[in-house]
Amino acid sequence: MNPHEYLNSFTNFEPQLHNVRPEDFDLQRIQKFLDLAGLGTKGLKIIHVAGTKGKGSTCAFLAGILQEAGYKTGLYTSPHLHRVNERIRILSAGNLKDKDPFSGAISDDELGRILNFLRPSAAAIRNAGHVLTYFEVLTVAAVCYFIRCRADVAVLETGLGGRLDATNALDSAVAVITPVSLDHTHILGERLSKIAAEKAGIIKNSFQKVVVAPQDSDAMDVILARCREFGISPVMVVPEKYENLKIALKGRHQIMNAATALEAVLILRTLGLKISDAAVDKGLKNVRWPGRFELLRKEPDVIVDCAHNEASARALSETLRREYPGRRVVLVLGISRDKDVGSICNSLKDSAAQFILTRAGHPRAYSFKDAECRKYFGDKPFEITEDLPRALQKALKAAGPQDVIAVTGSVFAVAEARTEIEHVSV
Repeated sequence: MNPHEYLNSFTNFEPQLHNVRPEDFDLQRIQKFLDLAGLGTKGLKIIHVAGTKGKGSTCAFLAGILQEAGYKTGLYTSPHLHRVNERIRILSAGNLKDKDPFSGAISDDELGRILNFLRPSAAAIRNAGHVLTYFEVLTVAAVCYFIRCRADVAVLETGLGGRLDATNALDSAVAVITPVSLDHTHILGERLSKIAAEKAGIIKNSFQKVVVAPQDSDAMDVILARCREFGISPVMVVPEKYENLKIALKGRHQIMNAATALEAVLILRTLGLKISDAAVDKGLKNVRWPGRFELLRKEPDVIVDCAHNEASARALSETLRREYPGRRVVLVLGISRDKDVGSICNSLKDSAAQFILTRAGHPRAYSFKDAECRKYFGDKPFEITEDLPRALQKALKAAGPQDVIAVTGSVFAVAEARTEIEHVSV
């Protein structure tokens, strides 16, 4: 069985998030799926991470530390950059020195075997008139793989929101809430408090431990109220305690993500996991998370970053200023059409001397118009090129050896840039 063809037979909302409604999500489907497949997760300690900003990096830090501590660690993240296999990984002592940034990713053969095992259960749900989604099937496949591999711990990143996300069908020992900001408002709500309520939905029982990163007051009030519902005293992340951390990822926001991961590690120690300070140190210094202020090429430096909303765009602007003070920046921007384009552009307008607006080859890619770009970027030079390889080529022609090219706006733009950069000539 071709696992990718089978996965693609299920409803996939990811290419069409702009059309998704809250009623499209139903946890009962995936809970039934897990039951039919006989997938109990006792013995698998789960850390569940939700939030708007930094949840993927926080998961990467956590998994890297656990791997260095000698634990076989399942890591489930989304979306992927190049292949869906990247989302399901096993990190263990055996692949510590692997140079592949997606080390431990499930192979096609392994994914095929898992999906073949799950096929009768999926068919039973479909035959009962229910619509299973691509993400739901992939989530169950990840859980099944982690159990079969006898993983000690699983780090799960929510796909969208939290309360109704497929990952929330599983019980977690530790729930982590990274910073919440406005994103996917047509699905999660127009107000920060409403979005925070969706994220805080991963807090579900009085047995969980909870870690909360710094939040705007509207979001924090909602998250703390959710904790009080279950009599939980959450651990509050204070990044200032950790500002001297040595980490592999660039940007002050990554210090906060690392600090959030560290607070979760301190909780895991109280739950019986043996995680030495040396493992923490190595995990932070050795972590790799492609597409996060990642350097692809030098002279000029070409950076890719998956900033895809207002808050992450602001973080990218700050990181560019800190890492490249005084350097001229050419920014290649490709945004998804379900995003707040104006807010992202406004957050980036002071970070570059020149803008090249483009679109990735993805159904959700946004097409820029000349008039709106004049409004967003004022007198700064810009051009629109509806083809990302050509946009890269133009950026390389426009940049001198000491300049910086930053490609950002979406995971899709970054993925295409990572693939194309070696083939682009000037």
